[in-house]
Amino acid sequence: MDFCTLLSQSMRMDSTSVGAQLVREVAQDMTALRDPDLILTGLVRRVKAALGCDLVYVSLNDSVTRDTEIRFSEGIRTPAYRSIRMPIGTGVLGMGAAGVTTETADYLRDVGKFHVDDVDAAVRAEGVAAILSTPLRAGDDVVGTLTVANRSPGPFDDAQRGVLREAALMGSIAVELYGLRRQLSAQEEAARDNAERLQLATELSSALLLGEGTPELLAVSSRAVGGRVELGDTGDDPGAPETRRIALEVGGAVDIDDTDPTRVSALAPTIATFVSISLLYEAAIEDARHLRESELAERLIDARGPNPGRPLRAGLAGDGPLGVYVIHVVDPNRRRAAANALRTMLGRTTLVVDRRHEIVVISRTLRVGQLTPLLAEYRFHAGRAGADDEAAVAQAYDEASLVARSMRALNRASEVGTRQELGVVAFALEDTAGSAHRLVETYLAPLLTGAERESRLRETALAFLDAQGSVADVARALSIHPNTVRQRLDKLDELVPGWRHGPRSLDVHVALRAHALMAARAHDGQ
Repeated sequence: MDFCTLLSQSMRMDSTSVGAQLVREVAQDMTALRDPDLILTGLVRRVKAALGCDLVYVSLNDSVTRDTEIRFSEGIRTPAYRSIRMPIGTGVLGMGAAGVTTETADYLRDVGKFHVDDVDAAVRAEGVAAILSTPLRAGDDVVGTLTVANRSPGPFDDAQRGVLREAALMGSIAVELYGLRRQLSAQEEAARDNAERLQLATELSSALLLGEGTPELLAVSSRAVGGRVELGDTGDDPGAPETRRIALEVGGAVDIDDTDPTRVSALAPTIATFVSISLLYEAAIEDARHLRESELAERLIDARGPNPGRPLRAGLAGDGPLGVYVIHVVDPNRRRAAANALRTMLGRTTLVVDRRHEIVVISRTLRVGQLTPLLAEYRFHAGRAGADDEAAVAQAYDEASLVARSMRALNRASEVGTRQELGVVAFALEDTAGSAHRLVETYLAPLLTGAERESRLRETALAFLDAQGSVADVARALSIHPNTVRQRLDKLDELVPGWRHGPRSLDVHVALRAHALMAARAHDGQ
């Protein structure tokens, strides 16, 4: 097995760390070297070392001749290949220069590519087969390419493509700095703006090197433009008409306002590129952490297999019992935000996992009363169960999950329930399901014929008894008009006489709770 194959396999296991290390090293070059020529020379060397490919080169586009020329390279042996000028839109290099990431496993045999005779001759003399080219951008313009090649045929893998994309973000900055230096020498009138961009790029590079996060980069950018620079969302209205919105390659946008529009035009591309790099790096680190936590949580929850192996540790400080929480956020589009909020507020002392349709929290220190304030801005149903140690987490998860579903069935939102809080119904469901069924059939028979409206009537009756007869509270809980509540209550009086007054109301109340919980368990196959 050759070196490239071994490197490819290692990158599949940890491509994020390879890309992050490459980004950090190039950022360090930008801070230490300052000279764009040296930065681009270092870039191609570092990419070649990171990917283990035979050739790496940066080409720059000429807007007048409409071709792209190799300007910085590592691994090229022949002068003919080093001096290639490829028409934009042809071959692999020319397609990359047109803004389309393009690749081929064997260029000379690839009839799907537009070939140029003298370029093919240079490729043949160099002995190049596989080529992968991705565009370098400055704002909305394609200014060149970052290209890798191998002398042996064969496809590139997803890990190599991902690292090259990350390297291209840094390469775009370096090419932008390169272009700035050329403009500074050619146009005195534009020197002031270009110097500001170069200064901003240097300051932002230094911030990245020091490990500063996106908020710090936004603060540096705000000072540079003399206004406000904030993260925005491409799906939202940017607000004030003078706000300049810059889309980011990694998604989202940067909003710039309260400043001179000419300064925004000069500095916006640099700001957008550096903020994209910071967000990409932060997301990679956070995803790696979440992946480890998710894998650990899955093993703890499913630790009852036939060969569980050595006992698992939750990775939380200390010993002793753990609390297991299962949280169902009512709005699924906000579940990820809720999980991130919990991670931010609880830190490393608690395991928080966004697990498909639910959030699972495992902690030694979190108490029931502490969770509700942390999720004050979210509507949710949650359950908690205790585990004596890691080996009991799976059983505790099952109990907490049942409690969370029960809280949802009982319409008890934004509070954390426990088995003890479910009252007598929990015991009815645990070991005497037959008695629970008889209880339900005895008191709710007119509401169990299968008609569609009966589920709404049962829901209204339960909410009414839970609210101790408050029509306003029922309307608020079910998001319906109070008149609708009164109409349903009248229908319930007709079907189940005496259900809301006297001793019978307790029996009906318990039967309604039992029915809701049994329905929840049946829905989940419990």
